Amino acid sequence: MTILRRHRSPRGRARTRFALTVPAVGVSLLLIASSAAQGVGHAPSSTEVTTLTVDSSFVLTTMDPSRSLTPTYSIFASGVYQTLLKHTADDPTPQPMLAESYVASDDATTYTFTLRDDVTFSDGSGLTSADVLFSFNRLDALDEGGSYLMDGLTVTAPDEYTVVITSETPRPAIPAMMSTPGFVVFSEAMVTAAGGTDADDAPETDAAETWFNENSAGSGPYVLESYETDNQIVMTRNENYWGSAPEFDRIVVRNMPAATQLLNVQRGVNEVALDLSPAQSASLVGDEAVTVRTDASSAVFRAQMNMNPEASEVTSNPHIQNAVRYGLNYNVIVQLAGEGAVRAAGIIPSTIPGHLPAEEAPQQDLERAREEIEASGLEDLSITLTYPSELNVNGLEFATIAQQVATDLDALGFDVELEGLPVTPYLTEWAEGMMEMTVTYNMPDYLDPSYYTSFVPGDTSDAVRAGWPTTDDQELLDLGAEINTTVDNETRYDLSQQLMRRFNEESPYIPLMQTAQTVVSSSNLTNVALHQAWTLDVTAVGTE
Repeated sequence: MTILRRHRSPRGRARTRFALTVPAVGVSLLLIASSAAQGVGHAPSSTEVTTLTVDSSFVLTTMDPSRSLTPTYSIFASGVYQTLLKHTADDPTPQPMLAESYVASDDATTYTFTLRDDVTFSDGSGLTSADVLFSFNRLDALDEGGSYLMDGLTVTAPDEYTVVITSETPRPAIPAMMSTPGFVVFSEAMVTAAGGTDADDAPETDAAETWFNENSAGSGPYVLESYETDNQIVMTRNENYWGSAPEFDRIVVRNMPAATQLLNVQRGVNEVALDLSPAQSASLVGDEAVTVRTDASSAVFRAQMNMNPEASEVTSNPHIQNAVRYGLNYNVIVQLAGEGAVRAAGIIPSTIPGHLPAEEAPQQDLERAREEIEASGLEDLSITLTYPSELNVNGLEFATIAQQVATDLDALGFDVELEGLPVTPYLTEWAEGMMEMTVTYNMPDYLDPSYYTSFVPGDTSDAVRAGWPTTDDQELLDLGAEINTTVDNETRYDLSQQLMRRFNEESPYIPLMQTAQTVVSSSNLTNVALHQAWTLDVTAVGTE
């Protein structure tokens, strides 16, 4: 889940209806046995209303599942919507959800999903392949959120409970993609009644977003009760849920600063805090009222410069990019991130195959940085460094990292102006692709190295945000294409490492560090863990 990836430039995009690529799994036939009832949790033992409260730092602009793909939205989506496949926080292997099984072709270009025939939406209607087609097609047509995931994919429905996903070229990531928030399935009837459409002109004619901000159309154990922008989301039981009753009657997701999250989890019941810093979490050691769990996070912070000379003559200069790369004090930056944080060797985190070993991370070299500045031929080294204010990730404020980056660059002779923007205006400015320089972060939308090919020059959102829509470097373009189409995993992982090395040599992306994720919860709660796709799967949380 990239903090800011959520609107893709349509330039040069060839639209293929219902296109979903298929992953290679190294076998000609892959069957997932149907799991019994796909129940989530168990019925509460009391007639009292039980509430699970999740405190987080909001990154959210809409509740429309075809328009949103952010960490906060994913928490909500885990309770209200469901996907063809799903994986757990501790095991990324895709397992049955709405699909009871799937078959993959030898060349990884065709996947056939067999749907369950007992799934119902919150209005009581039954799920069919038509709902899957509509959900994926609307995602594609709106050209927002995770619509880039639909590039080059085709979806058909041979019968009421069969969905076939094909691709012109192999793509070894489809099972992973099918278990992420980008591919939630919703009711066609409910959404079309609310003004939604999957037609090509959906960006101009679809009118369902306002409805989604007050309602939901999923098959999960909860429904949306209320949503207050930048405040809270409330979910209540879905009385028409097709599986086992959920553990809690209500789920409340609140937008809270880390200091308040710390107080709430200490004194509350059925509380979860997602954004405490390592220092704050350390203060809870020995407190029997809470459970502290720390795992490796997939969140990689990076500095990013704009490659477009119209956006900045300074940051678009390759020598300046290298000067920044060699001028930063990475050791201090990691220390600022707190205990558990590590150097990021590339923008692919250590939680995903294809990442670089830690020893290949960029290193500070001040002499070389000064040489690069001289080679740039620039005398005016003024830069505006923008960052999202009022937002923290794993307890880390963006302002803290931005200030350190500015300090390091000031020491080299740069004139850095810091610009902190609230999340919504930051997202808006980011989408325009003209931000001179920023400190941002990325969490993958699906757990496969092919996800990171969206950073390769082209019309993908990440490259466009960096002002890098075109390049004469055909070798770099070919490398990205190979990663997307190579069936053999080991070969694909090696190609991904090659891509990371190229980025570390010449690109607008400078990996800074990879945070640790500490999740703190009331000690009576079980299965509370960082989920790499859904941030927190609220349906997995139980009680002792």
